[in-house]
Amino acid sequence: MLPKITCLVIVFLSVTIVGTIANIFLFTFYILNVIAGHKISSLTFIFIQLSLVNSTMLISKGVPQILQGLGWNFFLDNVGCKVVFYFRRVSQGLSISLTCLLCTFQAITISPSNSRWAEFKVRATQHTTPFYLFCWILNLLIEIPVPISTRGPRSSNNITNVFDHVFCTSEHIMHVYLIMTIFRNMLCLGLMFSASGYMVLLLHKHNKHVQKILNSNLLPKRHPKIRATQTILLLMSTFVSFYTLNLILTLFLSYFDQKSPWMLSISIFLSLCYPTISPFLLIPRLPRQTSNFWSK
Repeated sequence: MLPKITCLVIVFLSVTIVGTIANIFLFTFYILNVIAGHKISSLTFIFIQLSLVNSTMLISKGVPQILQGLGWNFFLDNVGCKVVFYFRRVSQGLSISLTCLLCTFQAITISPSNSRWAEFKVRATQHTTPFYLFCWILNLLIEIPVPISTRGPRSSNNITNVFDHVFCTSEHIMHVYLIMTIFRNMLCLGLMFSASGYMVLLLHKHNKHVQKILNSNLLPKRHPKIRATQTILLLMSTFVSFYTLNLILTLFLSYFDQKSPWMLSISIFLSLCYPTISPFLLIPRLPRQTSNFWSK
């Protein structure tokens, strides 16, 4: 029977490789569409950024855990720890920010043209670049304290024989940083829940309307906007599920069992589930786009 450490290495290796390949595939497909001169929507541009961010998160989180599990305890020096953890934290922040932006934009897109959001809908869909830049700049700035406080392993006493991430250490992080990250996460989650609730309500009304007219539920499933909305709702549900589980486990580690390396490994695994699963939720959207791509 394989030892636990070997099993964890295999799990992290599988998740990292599968998730990275899937995200790179999506990123390459969308970039080829851009190079070919095809017009891409705001949602597609967010998918491009999400695939890039997910790949960064998987590499910056999964690869160090794999190397340490293989016995390479001092593979990162002081500078390496700063770079890896900065990319790790930025990719986490961008993941929740872009998922929130995705839900919000889709809710605006499918809102009725005669609603009170009609004017804002036109402006938001025509000027999306500032929203992307704001997400990137905000997260790049918020995570600056991370490389400042991160250090490499101080001594061999810090390294254990179990599977955790003690290859880097962290000094005291400013309370302002914690407040800002918590506020960002809570704000994004609140917007996601609000946008998702609004989309579910619109989908319910749309289904009832179509069933009254045609007495059929085939149209809502085949309509492009409805299909995209269902995919985004599934993405949001996946993110919130794993984020909530990871948050509960993190709180447990903070207050009850700080030194459990196995619990730390589970926490890291949960944080890798969304970037691994999300491309497989988007890949079913590609066949129609692929046919359009090659036909042109």
